[in-house]
Amino acid sequence: MDRHELLAGVAEVDITPPVGVPMDGYIAREGNSVGVHDPLLAQALLLRLGDRSLLLYTLDLIGVRLSFTKRLRAQAADAAGVREMEILLACSHTHSGPAGLLRRVAGFGGEVDAGLQEMTLRNLVGAARWAANGLEPAQVGVETGCVTEIGRNRNDPEAGPIDSTVTVLRVDDAAGEPLAVMMNYGCHPTVLGHDNREISADFPGAARRVLKGVYPRTVFLFTNGAAGDVSTRFTRRAQTFDEVRRLGRILAGEVLHVLQLVETISAGPLSSQVADLEVDLRELPPRDVAEEELEEERDRLRKLEEAGASHGEIRRATTRVEGAEAQLRLIEGLGGRRHVRSQVQVVRIGDLLCVGMPGEPFARLGLDLKEKSSGASTAVISYANDDIGYFPDQRAMADGTYEALASPFGREGVAEIRREALSLMRGSWSCA
Repeated sequence: MDRHELLAGVAEVDITPPVGVPMDGYIAREGNSVGVHDPLLAQALLLRLGDRSLLLYTLDLIGVRLSFTKRLRAQAADAAGVREMEILLACSHTHSGPAGLLRRVAGFGGEVDAGLQEMTLRNLVGAARWAANGLEPAQVGVETGCVTEIGRNRNDPEAGPIDSTVTVLRVDDAAGEPLAVMMNYGCHPTVLGHDNREISADFPGAARRVLKGVYPRTVFLFTNGAAGDVSTRFTRRAQTFDEVRRLGRILAGEVLHVLQLVETISAGPLSSQVADLEVDLRELPPRDVAEEELEEERDRLRKLEEAGASHGEIRRATTRVEGAEAQLRLIEGLGGRRHVRSQVQVVRIGDLLCVGMPGEPFARLGLDLKEKSSGASTAVISYANDDIGYFPDQRAMADGTYEALASPFGREGVAEIRREALSLMRGSWSCA
């Protein structure tokens, strides 16, 4: 086998939980799941070039903690013949999936479901083995497009920052047909609301189904971008499955367009770098002050409702109440902790740099990382390997938005994550 020849293998497995499990994503949701509208899937893409490999997982889950990723790396590395640091796991962040896989930093978000974790882990290890058994000569290429009708800044829909870029990685077989396609686009998959109790991958899953109709043999991987303050709140026309399909078709349409523009090559550098870090937690207010803030937000919401304010105003005020409630849980759950441990990971696939962030970076941070990247194309991947919370920008902190109140991090913590990401990006781009 030519050690300079790029090889690729791909697999897709079903990770849908049993009906009746608790669901994650919305504080206001009541009751467990009652059915499955569309399956939750996981994809594994394995690339190998000489002694370098990359194993990229994408999952229809709200998120996982680093402890789960480390267990997966230990088992999948052996199954796929890769190093543990060459494995990256990215979740879509659907709000219509199961609870039990993610216990957040402050101790809220549901109890860990050991059985569900074990079932998911076994499926993922099996996918790694499947991909490794199917390695074949491949070519890769990357191109970008633009979507403006799905996500919008949910705190400032008119002037707030937004990254409308869709980055597409195409992996072809020797005949020039796509084996796998990775799409990266930043937006909360929250078309469906808290009243939905059917399991669903939301609009990323709908996009994959459209794409499968055109390329039935191709495995499509969705990675979320800098989605911390980006959602469908101001673009969706309803919170229905019909609307999920409509927005999914918009994303799929642009991906199909971009796929026709990609030029693939038979080789390109592969590299992966992982950095452990301790992220400083923000100084939280005393409990009595936080309780006063919560009452103020509740009073503001009541006044808006009585005045017949617009849906957008009501929704923003509602999320501020939820943020104030989350801040109280932070005070209770952190128990005086000063930092949290996590990881940042940066992988290079030819001309594409993928920056794996362990939580929810705001659009402004994602745009900043892209601007400072020396790579030909850069994809910021949220919910990668870990989910430790929101990484809000300074305006959100000053305004006291839901995300800033719910986040355990302040200015210093976010700056630490940014510095580590930039350091890895510089190192990854210099790797041959």
